[in-house]
This record gives sequence, structure tokens and C-alpha cells, in this order.
Amino acid sequence: MIQCTSAAVEAAEDRTARVVLLRGAGTHFCAGGDVTMFAELIHLDPEERHKALYQIVDLLHPLLVRLRHMPKPVLAAVQGAAAGFGLSLVLAADLALAAEDAVFTSGYIHLGTSPDGGMTATLGRIVGLKQAAELMLLGDRFDARRALELGLVNRVVPADALAAEAIALATRLAAGPSYAYGRTKALLQATLGDAFDAQLRRETESFALCAATEDFAEGVRAFLEKRPAVFAGG
Repeated sequence: MIQCTSAAVEAAEDRTARVVLLRGAGTHFCAGGDVTMFAELIHLDPEERHKALYQIVDLLHPLLVRLRHMPKPVLAAVQGAAAGFGLSLVLAADLALAAEDAVFTSGYIHLGTSPDGGMTATLGRIVGLKQAAELMLLGDRFDARRALELGLVNRVVPADALAAEAIALATRLAAGPSYAYGRTKALLQATLGDAFDAQLRRETESFALCAATEDFAEGVRAFLEKRPAVFAGG
């Protein structure tokens, strides 16, 4: 993900890049955090775990800031899973296409932690607070058509047409008035004020606090063992 942040910095500063297209390198857009890496940390005492997870999340969040504030359109083309941080990436994009077989989920709650990636700042603004609470508190999976109904993506296309549709839309955006795009995007972002960046800081601390709990350790173990988690509530 650090490489993605570097790429976002490069794209933001490259005057010849008129649009940014986000795509997964494999069969999934982004399946979320590396739970096996989390498993390597659950043996740490709560204070050490808090510090380690705080640093990890803090390294991820500059990517979201770059995507939201760069003065050019960001388009997400979603295939496979967009889970956890992957869903946050979709929310950070200005426009999003989804393959018909794409699957979405917040998913954090199943690991016993709260969301990151700015999800708590953006999801409620798009779908409303009640729907956002349901998506984050229950963590259920939903398909591309439901994502379209909720306003999380702009279009749903056949899976075998996703790449071509994404390139076509990116090409159309690249041919447009780039300065006007940048100003329009800045105006849209201004409606959030400093709330998004401030919420990232709050999310980082909240994620780290949750990661220090036994429920987080149980959530990670249950995920890797492919069984339902048994949360004790702390």
C-alpha cells in the first residue's frame, strides 16, 4: 500500500496525467487488510499492539488524502472483492464502475475493530446514516447491483467488459477540461471542510484501540480458522 501512496503522489504531480484509474492487480480490486499480518501481532501485549496497528493505519491514510485532494478525476474499476480498506478506496474515488460479479463489504466488525480509510466520514454522506450503520455494524456482503442502488458506484457492467468500459470512461475524462475538473473536485471536497482529514486521525486511533482488545485477537483467529468469532465484548 505504501507503493500505492507513492504512485498517487507521482500521479498527482504529473502534469501529463489527466485522470487516475484504480484497478486491482489480480482478480480482486482490494480484499482489505492482510489478516495474516495482523495474526503476527496478536501475541503482543495490548499497548504494543496498539502502537503497531496505529503505525500501520497511519501509513495507509495519506493515500486517501492524495486521492481525494488531487486536482484530477479518480476512477475506480471494481472487480472481485472490495472489502474493508478496498471499500474505502471505492468511496475515495470520484467515479466508480463495478463488474456484475463484484462483491462489497465493510467487514471490519468481523475482526472486532472499527473502520479506517475515511469510511466513517464518507459512507454516511453517500447512503445516509442508517444505511451506513447497517453496512458497518453488520458487515454483510452485498453485490454490485446493491452497490449501485446505494450510490456507491456509478455503473455496473458485465465482468468481461469492465476493463474496456473503464478505459473508455478514463479516456473521455482525460479529453475533458482538466482545470475545470480540478476546480469542480475542489469545490466538492470543500463541502467536507477539514472533516475528512480529521476523521482519518480519529479512525487511526480508534482502529488501534480496538486492535488492543481481546475481541480483535479473537476476530483475527476466527478469520484465519474460517469459523464464527466468539466475541466477549472487550
